[in-house]
Order: sequence, then C-alpha cells, then structure tokens
Amino acid sequence: MNKTYALIFAIIITVLIAINVSLFTGNVVKETKSVKIIRIIDGDTLEIEDKTKIRLLNINAPEKNTPHYKEARDYLSLYLNKTIDLEITTTDKYGRTLARIYAPEYLNLELVKRGLASKFLVDETEIKLFSEAEESAINSEKGIWKKSAYFNCLETFIDEIKEEVIITNNCNKLNISSWAIKDESRQLYRFKESSLTKIKLHSSIGKDNETDIFWNSKTNIWNNDRDTLYIFDKDSNIVYFYSYGY
Repeated sequence: MNKTYALIFAIIITVLIAINVSLFTGNVVKETKSVKIIRIIDGDTLEIEDKTKIRLLNINAPEKNTPHYKEARDYLSLYLNKTIDLEITTTDKYGRTLARIYAPEYLNLELVKRGLASKFLVDETEIKLFSEAEESAINSEKGIWKKSAYFNCLETFIDEIKEEVIITNNCNKLNISSWAIKDESRQLYRFKESSLTKIKLHSSIGKDNETDIFWNSKTNIWNNDRDTLYIFDKDSNIVYFYSYGY
C-alpha cells in the first residue's frame, strides 16, 4: 500500500471511529458555566446574559396558545434574573443552544417531574430517568397531565417501520371527535370520526375508510428507535400513553 492510499485509509478509519463514539456517548458536554437568566421565552426556552438562547435538553413544554403553556412558563419564570449552572451540549436545527440547567436542582428533569413538560429526544444516558419521571407525573395527574374519564379505555399497537398505529377501544362506545394523537414532538393528528371500535391510523397520505384513516403527513411520524404515543380527549385530558424503546 503506497503512502497516499495509507493516508486516505487512516483518515477514513479515524472518521468512522469518531462517528461511532458520537453515536454511543450521547450529548457530550461542551462547556459548563454559571450564568444569569435574563428572559423567559416559554416553558423550555430562555435567554442568558450574553443574549444566547437556551433550549432545555430532553424536554418539550407546551407551545404558546396551547393548553398549559402558562403553567410551564410561569414555573421557569421563577428563575428569571437568577444565576444558574449551565451545561452546554450542542445546538438544535434552529440554532438554539441545547443545555442542562441546574439551580441547584436539575430543572430539565424537574419540569417533567412536575408535569409541566414531556420528555423529548432524551439523551441516551438519561432515558430511564426521564421516562420514569414522566410516567410518575402522568399517573399522579401533575401539571398538564389530567386524566380523561376514558383513561385506559384504549390499547394500541405501533409498527414504527410501516408507520401504522392500530387503536382499539375496550370500553363502551366512545365519541372521539376532536380527540388528538401525537408523538413526542409537536406532530399532532385530530380525529374526525365520531366513534371508535378499532381502527388503523397510517402516517402516510390516503383516503379514509371504515377501517383505515390517514394522517396525511409528508414525513414519518414515529421514530424507529424510541418514541411515545399520547392520546388526548377534546378537553386536552390524557386518555392513553405508550412509550417504546425506553
């Protein structure tokens, strides 16, 4: 092997090793520092004194103009103008800095424990921690998690590869008009059907019939590694949730 090929081979091996390390070590902390919070944007986003926008890692809080937005934002506002410890990891697709915040409690986790945020794209090292915190908050009906009168009436089967969800009703006839199903992100489908016995929801584009309905999404909904399915009634109370890959 001549020197040119040997050098190219060495570079390829180095890159592959770097990729594997990044895949299996999760979000590596780039920097830890003490900073002051100068603005609360919403329940999971804030601004620090150097004007950097910080997005809290591992969580999703309710968006503006959605139920329970104010509760999440009000809780984070308790830390306005206070100095906190910041663990910076990486940036998201919007250019916001992703970080863990300690004040001194771990605020990212505290928001989930209090039912003011749901888990989202959880770092590999914290999967169990955030999954158990969310499940406990739901079962205790904390914050955003108010149980519907129909809680536990449903069961589901998710085929995340085929992008299909089978939903079965085990209770009496349900009027599910305006109920909603969502994933861990903000992708949401609102039911048009007036009743439910058993139905298959496809993420793809198609025409509804008696047994199959279509999300009509141009992109996949369900992550292949792990995700959570939530179903809410018309009053935004939780009817059902199921996590896989945790």
